[in-house]
Amino acid sequence: MKRFEFPLERLLRVKRQLERIAELELQRAQEATERARAHLQSLRDQLDSLSDKISASVGRVMAPQQWATASGMAERVGQSIQASEREVLTAEQRVLAAAQERTQLATEVEALSTLRRQQADKWQQEVQKHNQNQLDEMVQQRWQAAQGAPAVALYEAEHAA
Repeated sequence: MKRFEFPLERLLRVKRQLERIAELELQRAQEATERARAHLQSLRDQLDSLSDKISASVGRVMAPQQWATASGMAERVGQSIQASEREVLTAEQRVLAAAQERTQLATEVEALSTLRRQQADKWQQEVQKHNQNQLDEMVQQRWQAAQGAPAVALYEAEHAA
C-alpha cells in the first residue's frame, strides 16, 4: 500500500512559516511599544524635572531670558509628550493587529494539523485493515490447502474402488 500523503501539506508548511513570521512581528511590535512607552516616560520625567526647577525659582528673581528659555523648553517637552503618546497609541494598535494576525494563522495551522492527523489516522486504519485482510486471506488459503490435501486423497480413494 502506498505511503500517506496529505494533499494540503504544502499549505500547512506555508501557514506554519507565516505563523512563525507573525510571532516575530508580534514580538517586534511589543518591543516597539515598550520603547515608545519608555521614551514617553523619559519625556514625562524630563518635564517633571523642568517643572521642579521652575517651581524652585518661584519667589526669586529670574531673568527674562531664563524664564523664556524654561518656558520654551517646557512647551517643547509638552509637544514631544503629545507626539510620544500618539506613537505609543500607534504602537499598541500594531501589537493588537499583529496579535490578531498571529491568532488567525495559529487557528488555521491548528485546523490543518487536525485535518492532517484525522486523515493520517484514517489512512493508518485502512493500512491495518488491508494488512489484516491479506493475513486472513493467507491463513484461509493455508487452511484450505491443509484441508484440501486429505479430501483429495479421500475422493481419489473412493472413486478408485
